[in-house]
Order: sequence, then C-alpha cells, then structure tokens
Amino acid sequence: MGNKNGSHDTLLDETQDLLMQRTGMSKFDVELWYKAIYDRSTKGKLSKAQMISIYKDMSDLDSSRISDVVDSLANVFDEDHSGTVDINEFMRGFILTTRGDLRSKIDYTFRIYDKNDDNQISGEEIKQMANSITRMLGGDETGNDEACFAIIQQFLKQFTGSENGVIYKHDFIKTVMQNKELLAILSPFYACPSHRRH
Repeated sequence: MGNKNGSHDTLLDETQDLLMQRTGMSKFDVELWYKAIYDRSTKGKLSKAQMISIYKDMSDLDSSRISDVVDSLANVFDEDHSGTVDINEFMRGFILTTRGDLRSKIDYTFRIYDKNDDNQISGEEIKQMANSITRMLGGDETGNDEACFAIIQQFLKQFTGSENGVIYKHDFIKTVMQNKELLAILSPFYACPSHRRH
C-alpha cells in the first residue's frame, strides 16, 4: 500500500483507479475527496491529529472510537514508520473503509490485527486483538471482566483455525461477512447508517 511511484502531494492513478473500481465513485468524486483531504494535510502528509480530525468531520465513525481507530490505522498506513501517513495511503484506506463495500471494510479490519502482514492472526496478535475488542466493549484489559472474556472466547470459536491459535485471512473474511454481530464488535469501520453526517 505504499506510495512507491509518486510524490506525496498528487493523486496517484493507482489510488484513483482502485477507489473508482471498489466504491463505484466517479473520477470527479474521487478528486473532490482528494482535495478535501489534501486541504487538511501538511504537503500531502497526515499526522495522527489530522487523521482524527478527518474521521470526525468526514465519516460516520462513532466518535468515541476514533482515537483508537486512528492509532490502529497508523500501524497499517504508516509503512515507513515516519509518524505521518502519505495522503494516497490514507485516501485508499479512509475511502475504502468509509465508502467501500463490506468486504473492503473487513479486509482492512484484518490488516489492523495482522501486524506482521503474513495473512494470519496468531500468538501475540490474537492477544492484542482481544485487548482491542475488550476496550471496544468497555472493558479494561485486565482480564477480570468475565463478560468480555466470554464474548472473546465465543468469538475465537467462530474461526476454523483458531484451535491452532491461528486465524487465517480467508476464514476471518468469510466468517465476519456472515455475522454482522461479529463485524460490529471487530470492525472500527462498521457504523450504523443512522449516524451518517454527510
């Protein structure tokens, strides 16, 4: 997802083509979104504070989740660990997760939890995912919240590979596509349509 062949302050053809293909947006609409996001950036680079502001103003994401979501997203989008995210990287992630289809949202959710990008969630990644879910459910990560623990255990049983301590990408996508309750717990990008602000 890196910005491999262009400057930070131009809309890349690959970004435009991907967004048009995956969201059904017109070229004009993609360019409008780009301009709106670019105007909030620093020469085509976005800090966490800028990303939080964009999510607050331009998405239907629950405002209480935005800070945690942006922290997670920075791990996905900040591929060079510079502390900022390139506007093309952010555009692809932001629009696919706010305007994209269900599969796009689930795919990005998986990427948040798959820290080493090996197409599976295992070991420490499962613990980190459980902690994130606990936070989203209102728990405190101490492991003392029995209700949260029960939900997480039930959740892990949904995946065929989880008895081996591994959640494979294809299982994750298939299972979450079929279970809206799981999606609501797991995905920071799944919001009730009634909360839309634009």
